[in-house]
Amino acid sequence: MKAIIHIGTPKSGTTTIQSFLSLNRTALAEQGIRYAPYNYGSRRKSQMDLALAGVIHSGGVLNRPLQQHAMGVTGHASQAAYVDGLEKQLRDGVAKWPEHTYLASSEQNHAWAGNRKRIKAFDTFLRSIFDEVRYVVYYRPQDEFMLSTYSERIRRGELVSFETHFEQRVDNMDLYHKTNLWAKIAGRENLTVRLLDRGVMKNGDLLDDFCDVAGLDRAPLQTPARMNVSLSAEEIKLYLKIGKRFPARLQSGARNPLFFGLMLPLKRLLPKPGTRIRLSDAQRARIAAQTADTNERMRAEYFPDQATVFTPS
Repeated sequence: MKAIIHIGTPKSGTTTIQSFLSLNRTALAEQGIRYAPYNYGSRRKSQMDLALAGVIHSGGVLNRPLQQHAMGVTGHASQAAYVDGLEKQLRDGVAKWPEHTYLASSEQNHAWAGNRKRIKAFDTFLRSIFDEVRYVVYYRPQDEFMLSTYSERIRRGELVSFETHFEQRVDNMDLYHKTNLWAKIAGRENLTVRLLDRGVMKNGDLLDDFCDVAGLDRAPLQTPARMNVSLSAEEIKLYLKIGKRFPARLQSGARNPLFFGLMLPLKRLLPKPGTRIRLSDAQRARIAAQTADTNERMRAEYFPDQATVFTPS
């Protein structure tokens, strides 16, 4: 059985792809595709299970309360036991599943495999189970990524200004280095690099593009509702105001009912669709300067037929 693993990246259409796979689980099986999250009854869409396997098999431990809570794990022992359960499910499944391809998606695969050791452990784990492993990764234009990741941090309950967020992220937007790490370890022939860019996606559509890459017939498949839309400037201001009094997350990583009990009715009073947060001209120019060299190397190696990596805005 072969595996196609969508590894992210965060804020690059992952929720859309995961909702699409979940919605079409039965129809995908009819096309020979096994979509089988380990904890399928969970409300979460991202298959963090595989990413955790990479962490554990590299000798690490996941120290993220929000994700620990989502998976129902705590320290190393419970995380290792969780990964053992995942491995058993996969090995038993490969022996009996009638489909020819296992398909999975999680942005944490990319986010948590932050170094050579973890990528190697992740890839070795999968290749010990499947006959063939292919990876698919999507990248978003860095200016859009900067804005979207800020919205996500606020949604998670972090109390951080956009200026602070920008300074923390602007020097770490090199797509070329991370792509090459995956290519060298997994094999360039096993890595498909795509862009969340309407100018280059098939039909300008993410799901059309993903289906094309994964070899899926989209015609009989349903399209999910749009999800995980970035917060407006007004929503961000409200999140920060309430968050200064009541944290959005408890220490366990669970949602704070008091925070969201206040948030929900107050959000209804905000203007719709609200004001989009934007980069200043100086911030946009700084991102462009910071990424110019590595984006050109990315273009030359992975997108030689394009004039630029991303369609100019």
